[in-house]
Amino acid sequence: MTEYSCVKDCLTPEGRAKILSRFHSLLFWVGENVPDTEELDGKKLPLRDVVFRFITEMQPNEDTVRSAHELASALEHKARSLEKDLRLEPMERETAYRVMHEALGLLRAVDELRDVKLEDRNVKARELMSKVSDEKRWLNFLQKVK
Repeated sequence: MTEYSCVKDCLTPEGRAKILSRFHSLLFWVGENVPDTEELDGKKLPLRDVVFRFITEMQPNEDTVRSAHELASALEHKARSLEKDLRLEPMERETAYRVMHEALGLLRAVDELRDVKLEDRNVKARELMSKVSDEKRWLNFLQKVK
């Protein structure tokens, strides 16, 4: 747990409730960015770059998927810890909003990482092209029938 202080402009119970409701909203990630860097286990991680590499992997293998999901779990744990701080610790309003945005950025990264799956992304492209091909055949057929 991090030490926070409240010297001026302390977070009110209403402000705290507003911030916490954002955590639990369906669209919590809207407007939030994955943080550039994040410290995990005492090491600084270029989080945005790592998440980008995971989600753009064309054919992720089991190790890649497992690593992405492990990172997602670690980030979610950290975000929940920040949420707990927001819920319980006295802090200034500005600090609370900074902590909220950090935690929501982490949850955005979690959401992105949990979408990494063991599937050939080219399969989706082939399915789409197949649908386009079917549509073209139907259009040709309809033009001939007219």
